[in-house]
Amino acid sequence: MSMEFKNNRILGPLNSWMFKVLSGYMNYLFGKSKRALFKDHPETVVEIGPGAGANIRYLRRGTKLIAVEPNVHMHANLKKCADKYGIRLEIKTLMGEFIDLPDNSCDFVISTLVLCTVQHPSKCVDQIKRILKPSGSFVFIEHVKAKDNSILAFIQKITHKPWHWFFEGCNTNRDTKTLLELAGFSSLKLEKYNSYSPFVPIIPQIRGRAIK
Repeated sequence: MSMEFKNNRILGPLNSWMFKVLSGYMNYLFGKSKRALFKDHPETVVEIGPGAGANIRYLRRGTKLIAVEPNVHMHANLKKCADKYGIRLEIKTLMGEFIDLPDNSCDFVISTLVLCTVQHPSKCVDQIKRILKPSGSFVFIEHVKAKDNSILAFIQKITHKPWHWFFEGCNTNRDTKTLLELAGFSSLKLEKYNSYSPFVPIIPQIRGRAIK
């Protein structure tokens, strides 16, 4: 397993710009869910794959965010967003499979639309569990594999290769729901739903909270 993220000099900056431009629309799609999931978060939050900073607006001013973001092209917009919302930012240029935080050291971990992209999602989830304190929370929103033999499943299949290339490793049809159900959390509250938008391959989604 490679420990190095392959930064793309063309797609990296392009995706960072696009995610910044789409931040308002993404707030429209996900804002209500994120506010509910992040409510009463602690003073220090760890986020896996924060990208250009889409979740920062939902954190209280003064929060310390430990951002595990291997894509260096996201860092400039991530820093600007943290400054705008008064967030104390620490960036770790690491992949989610190789987090360098101590065991049992974190109360709260966030992942939104990220487990679709990591190369080895089960390894990433193992790392999240490892760094969480006993009874610590992992909150997530992820797009997932559609129901077998459905129209959405067909669309996910035919768009997978170009989507995977353009969005730097994003998988349209990853079964993240089953992955989390088998991960061994002491408690898992998970809701599966459809979030309708022009981004058809990511309409099937899950959201919820896992407790170590």
